[in-house]
Amino acid sequence: MLRPVGMLVAMLAILAAASVVAASEEPSIRTLPVPIDTILPGEVISADRLTERQFKTTPRSLAGVATRSLEVVGRETRRRLLAGLPISLAGLGTPYAVKRGAVSFAIYRGDGFSISTEIILLSDGVEGEIISARSTDTGAIIKVEVLPGGELQVAGE
Repeated sequence: MLRPVGMLVAMLAILAAASVVAASEEPSIRTLPVPIDTILPGEVISADRLTERQFKTTPRSLAGVATRSLEVVGRETRRRLLAGLPISLAGLGTPYAVKRGAVSFAIYRGDGFSISTEIILLSDGVEGEIISARSTDTGAIIKVEVLPGGELQVAGE
C-alpha cells in the first residue's frame, strides 16, 4: 500500500514540474531589432539600418536571436538578413580587417632590421588572428598575424 502512494507523490511532482516549465514557455510580446531593408553578406550593420518590431516569443524562440540593437551594430553579416525579420546571431561576425585574395605586404622584424614581402592572403582575418598567405616572390605559404589597422606581420615560429 505504501508503494502506490509513493508513485502517486512522484507523479504529482512530475506534473507540478511540467506545469512550471509550461508556464515559462507561454508566449509573450517582445520588441526585437530588425533590418529596415535587406542587408547583404559582408556589410557592416549600422544603427540607421535597423528598426524595432514586436513579435510573439517564448524563451526558447529567442535563443540565438538578437534581442537588442547593441548586439548587432558594428558587426559584419555573414548571411543575408531579410527586412523585418529577427536577426540570427549565428549570421554575424567581427568585421574582417583583411580579405581573402587581397594583395598586401607582410613585415618580418628582427633585431635591428625588417624585411617586407608582397603576399596574397589565403583567408579572411580579424585583428589578432594568424592566417595563411602566399608569397608572390617564392610561392611559399607563410603564416601572418593580423595587426591593428590591417597591417600584417610574419608570425614567429
